[in-house]
Amino acid sequence: MPPAQRAEAIRTLRLSLAPLSRSQTMRELLRLKVKTGSRNMDAQTLELQLEVYADELARFPADCVLQVLGEVGRGKWWPDWGEIERRLTPLETTRRRILRALEKPGYPTVALTASLPKTAVTDPPARGEIRSLGMLTEQGLDPLRRPPDKPGAKPKPDPET
Repeated sequence: MPPAQRAEAIRTLRLSLAPLSRSQTMRELLRLKVKTGSRNMDAQTLELQLEVYADELARFPADCVLQVLGEVGRGKWWPDWGEIERRLTPLETTRRRILRALEKPGYPTVALTASLPKTAVTDPPARGEIRSLGMLTEQGLDPLRRPPDKPGAKPKPDPET
């Protein structure tokens, strides 16, 4: 990969790790609350629950949060934090792994791109926050896929198939 492309990929990946703003996160959580059923709670408990979820969601990339909240919003019930975190963690971990690999001097990017499955990015990044993740997929990098299994490990089923 030419140095200019590599620098652009690093810049794009760093931007893709940016979280949603607090106001956007709260808006999305309120939207989820309206779309799903949950146990009755007083206003103070509801506010605390939304604040805790918003604090936790600030650790994850904006587009991943939007994607996962959209997915769990199709369910009948308000999701517990563990379910949301289980869906978010692989998305964020893969991006960080790719970024670390690209930032290593002399890292063989051909080996990195060959080891990752080639799939399209399913959801765009947060509105206007980064240009495109398309450049990464053109290079064979897909920040929304889970990392490949370690050599010799039992393959895990792909949740998308």
